Amino acid sequence: MVLSQRNCAFLLVFVAAFCLELYQAQHIVGRCRCPLFSRIYRYNITNFQVYEPCPRCDSTEVILTRIKLDNSTEQLCIHPRGKIAVNLIKCWESINKEESRKMECIERMNRPEEKTSED
Repeated sequence: MVLSQRNCAFLLVFVAAFCLELYQAQHIVGRCRCPLFSRIYRYNITNFQVYEPCPRCDSTEVILTRIKLDNSTEQLCIHPRGKIAVNLIKCWESINKEESRKMECIERMNRPEEKTSED
């Protein structure tokens, strides 16, 4: 009977350790939030997120939220080396990644480009 109690205690410790390992494995390596990238036009951007490389994904990810024509919102992943993403990342870093100042970057992106003509 002593032997079976010891085996039972060992089994419980093993199961508890296994469950703890599963609980701590929250991120799956190699799974990025953005498996595909969308083409985006700069207008109507309402929010953005910049995710730095991490153990689960080895590249920077940029996710935009924008208003569609029917006034619903959509989230789009854009290529981190594209023009819009590069500008957003630069702005994000220049404001020291402060969430409260995100609108500064969004306002820059929503402004129409100024055309210069030399006559």
